[in-house]
Amino acid sequence: MAFGEMLAQLMNEREIGVRALARQVPCDAGHISKLCHGHKNPSQEMALRLDDILNADGRLVDLARTTAEVPGQTSSVDFTVFPVGEDDEMQRRRLLQALTVLGVASAPAVEAVQRIREGVDFAVGRDESSHLDEWEETLAEYGYSYVLEPPQALLQDLATDLVTLQLVTGRRAGGQMPPAWCRVIGGLAALMAKTLCNLGQSRLAREWWATAQHAADASRDTDLALWVRGEQLVHGLYEGRPPVVLLRKADRVIGRAPEGVSRGLLHVHAVRAQLLALEGAAREATAELEACEGLFGRLPASVTGEARSVTGWAEDRLRYTEAWVHAYTAERDALDAAVVRARQVLPEDDPRVGAQLELLRAAGHVRAGDTTEGVRHAHAVYKAQPDEHRTVMVTSLAHQVEQAVPPRHRTEPLVADYAELLASGAGRRAIT
Repeated sequence: MAFGEMLAQLMNEREIGVRALARQVPCDAGHISKLCHGHKNPSQEMALRLDDILNADGRLVDLARTTAEVPGQTSSVDFTVFPVGEDDEMQRRRLLQALTVLGVASAPAVEAVQRIREGVDFAVGRDESSHLDEWEETLAEYGYSYVLEPPQALLQDLATDLVTLQLVTGRRAGGQMPPAWCRVIGGLAALMAKTLCNLGQSRLAREWWATAQHAADASRDTDLALWVRGEQLVHGLYEGRPPVVLLRKADRVIGRAPEGVSRGLLHVHAVRAQLLALEGAAREATAELEACEGLFGRLPASVTGEARSVTGWAEDRLRYTEAWVHAYTAERDALDAAVVRARQVLPEDDPRVGAQLELLRAAGHVRAGDTTEGVRHAHAVYKAQPDEHRTVMVTSLAHQVEQAVPPRHRTEPLVADYAELLASGAGRRAIT
C-alpha cells in the first residue's frame, strides 16, 4: 500500500476530513489532499506528525521511507530554494525559524491570523498575482525607509518581507517567475545586499547582490539592472575594493548598456567619476562629472524629484558626486561650494548622507593642507553620529580623513584623539 492510500484509509477509519486534519498538523488542506492522491511525497517530519495524529503506530513513517525511494515521484516543493523532497509546511517552518534567529517575532497568534487570511483568499479566488500591486508599493516604501531607518532595524523588516514574498510566490506550480515579480524580488534583494553592506557584512551581501542581479535581469527592466550594478559598485568603493577592478566593471556595464538615458546608467557614471577621483585621475573624473550633469538634465522630473528615496536619483546625489570628486582633487573652495549645494537640496531628516558630506569636506581640507581644521571637523561630525547610523559608508569616510593626514602630523594630540574615537566605534555593527 502506498503512503497516500494508507493516509486516506486511516482518515476514513478515524472519521477525520482533510480540513480537520490540516488544522491539527497545521498545514494547508490542499497539501493533505495532494498527499492522499499521491501527487506529493511526504517528508519524514510530516509523516511523523500525521502518524502521531492518526495513531498509525509507525505505519505512515515506514511508508514515507518507501515512497521516497520510488523512482519518478514528484518533489513536494514546486518553487523553493530548499532541498528537493521537503514539503510546503517544512519550508514554511524553516523560513520562520530563520526569522527567529534574526530576532523577528513570529508568534503563533500571528501565524494563525495569516493562515485564516490565506484561506479567505483561496475562497474568493485571490491568488498571488493579485498581490503584485501591494508588493510594488512595499518596494517603493523601502526606498524611503532605507534612507531613514538604522540598518539593523531595516534588516529585520526586509527579512520578514522576503520570507513572506517567498511564501506567496512559492505557491506557483514551477516554471519561470513572471518579470513583474522578478522586479520586486530584484529590488528587495538589492536593498538587503545594501543593508548587509551597511552592517559590515560584505561576504553575506555578495550572494544577495548575485540574486538581485539575476532577478533584475529576469525582470527585463534594464534601468533596474543598471541601478543594481551601480549600487554594488558603490558599496565596493566604500568597502575598499581595488578601484582599478571596480573601474573595469563600471566600463563593462556602461559598454553593454542600451542606448538612452536612465537613472541606472547615470548611477554607474557617477560611481565611475568617484573611482577616477580616487585613482588620482582628476581630469578624467572632472570630465565624467560633466557627463553626469548632462545625463541628469535629460532625466524626467519623476526621477530627479525623488530626493527622499534611495531608488530615485535627485540632485543631492549629483552634488554628492561633485563633492567627492573635489574632495580628491584638493580643490577646497570648489569642495565647500559643492557641499553647500548638496546640503541645500538634501532632505533635513536624512540621518547619514549629511554626515558623509561633512566627512568628505573634512578629508578634502586635510588633503589641501588644512590638517587641524579638517580633523577637528571630522571629529565633531563622527562623534555626533548616532551609533546605529555609523554605517560602513560613514565610517569609511571617517577613516579617509585619518588616512589623508600627513605622517608628520599623526602624532599630534588632535589626530591621536580622532584615531581613538574611530577605534572605539569598531565592531559595533552586527546582525545578531
